[in-house]
Amino acid sequence: MGELLSIPGWLAVTLWVISALSIAMLYGFWSIRRAHRRVEASRPNPTKQQFIAMMEEDCSPEVSDFLWEKAVFYVEPRLTPHPDDDLILDLKIDEDDIAMDWPRDWAEQRGFHESNFPDWPNDWPGTIRNYGRWLDNSPTEPSPRT
Repeated sequence: MGELLSIPGWLAVTLWVISALSIAMLYGFWSIRRAHRRVEASRPNPTKQQFIAMMEEDCSPEVSDFLWEKAVFYVEPRLTPHPDDDLILDLKIDEDDIAMDWPRDWAEQRGFHESNFPDWPNDWPGTIRNYGRWLDNSPTEPSPRT
């Protein structure tokens, strides 16, 4: 491949890999921006207080505050989270963060191990509201230290 460009082969491969990674990153950035613009056009951007008020029928203020802080990190400055947003489809938040990091962080704040969470109900869509309901179903008592 390098012979065609009159450069060493290792340099041609390196340039190809860098180009492919750059294109993939640009596509990801464009995809997230497009999804956020679509969501922004479809609903209002609540303030933190409005978000917590919208969530109060479904979960505790502590859970709402936790979810606000977690989600806003991913969507600022274009969006603010809304209870009906799908975390993956609308906000484009990485599934591993939602499935592994957020429960661990909540469990650590509450003094229990993340393995004590109940299973996610199969019939629940992955909205922020449902995620808050699920977090509120977590153990309320700290797990005993062994």
